[in-house]
Amino acid sequence: MTQPLKDLLARRRSAQAEQQGKKEAPPPRPARFKDNGDGTVSDSRTGLIWLKNANCTDFFEGEQGGGRNSRSWHEARVAASRLADGFCGLQDGSQAGEWRLPTREELLELSKDASSRNVLLDIQSFYYWSSSLGDLYPDYAFYVSIVLGIDSYAFQLNSFHVLPVRRPKQPQPKAQSLNNAAKEDENAVRGLQNAAEEPVRQGGL
Repeated sequence: MTQPLKDLLARRRSAQAEQQGKKEAPPPRPARFKDNGDGTVSDSRTGLIWLKNANCTDFFEGEQGGGRNSRSWHEARVAASRLADGFCGLQDGSQAGEWRLPTREELLELSKDASSRNVLLDIQSFYYWSSSLGDLYPDYAFYVSIVLGIDSYAFQLNSFHVLPVRRPKQPQPKAQSLNNAAKEDENAVRGLQNAAEEPVRQGGL
């Protein structure tokens, strides 16, 4: 039996609406935190790069950390600043001086998005030191619980955990790269010229 024209039109409109909905559907949002596969995690919102291992125990060669991640605030700052490629699972080519303790605000921002805990490795439920000093007491510094998203400040001799962070490496400007390459070529040519002239100089003595 032939279907009524009304039903056919209704089905056609439904199919058209479905197709239109597919076209207008926004693309899926990329994950905010990305595992870079080199011991680091990138935050696409802030641009920060975090150490993936949130419970690292040895940050640099010869460190006397006692096989633990928690330490005093001053020790935490030293550990973060001396971190480099080859330690804490890093294979990113980073050097000592590029890493640092995160600020209070950076740690709180990290704690707000639960997806960070799916990418970072072995996050501790206890507190992490920030680089931010106490508002009224210079011998105090702020700490943050990444799991609970709360913060406060404590005397700097307390032992809290360490999670270093750094900014992405800035690529060298193209013009600067070309200038450097030109200087290298010029020096190379000058070296060849000097080498060619050396026998003449020796022969003239």
